[in-house]
Amino acid sequence: MSAPVWSQLDAGVASALGAILVVAAVRKLQNPRVFALTLERLDPALNGRRALTLRWACFIAGYEAVAGIGVVAFRGGLGFPFACAVLIACTAFLVALGRAVQQSLPCACFGRLGRTAAGGREIARAVVLVLGASFLVVHRAIESGRGFGLGPFAVVALVVTVVAIVVAQRIGAKVRPGVQPAPITTEPRAASSRSSAGRSSLGRSVRTITGYDSDLYSTSA
Repeated sequence: MSAPVWSQLDAGVASALGAILVVAAVRKLQNPRVFALTLERLDPALNGRRALTLRWACFIAGYEAVAGIGVVAFRGGLGFPFACAVLIACTAFLVALGRAVQQSLPCACFGRLGRTAAGGREIARAVVLVLGASFLVVHRAIESGRGFGLGPFAVVALVVTVVAIVVAQRIGAKVRPGVQPAPITTEPRAASSRSSAGRSSLGRSVRTITGYDSDLYSTSA
């Protein structure tokens, strides 16, 4: 017998948000200097304090990883704190993006969606993440059951969440396109070759949805 519908919806949304958070954490830990530079640009008070900024970058990445894994692994009352942690992360992401858009900066908070500074795409994705996290917090505050919501509605919720992110990004890009920022590098690098226009692989689409940006987090960056 399938789990109750609301539990399945919880499972689907949690899986989508958890995956995005874990991917974001992994990318930050692969090259924490990039995210540290983002923190410095967003908060001038951190300029010249590289060691502190790197510690903050690693702490935030660890927080995202724990929240992303926990929101998927636990349900009900046990999963409620992790849903709150995800909501805090997504809200902080939205606030940071607001500052990045004002300053025309690329934001490595959850990965960049293109070669431009943060714009409507990133803001729209953040709004969907906040809405999804809010649903998890409300549902888990009401429903104390710890069962996993396995069933067809979980798959539907996962797909709908992903589609909502994609649609929101497309709308956001039209409302406020990103502008070309100053290069965000931690050391000199050669100019990268242009990718062929017009085509995007399935892997590229997945990276776009999750925020896995190979250009921004390149090891040569």
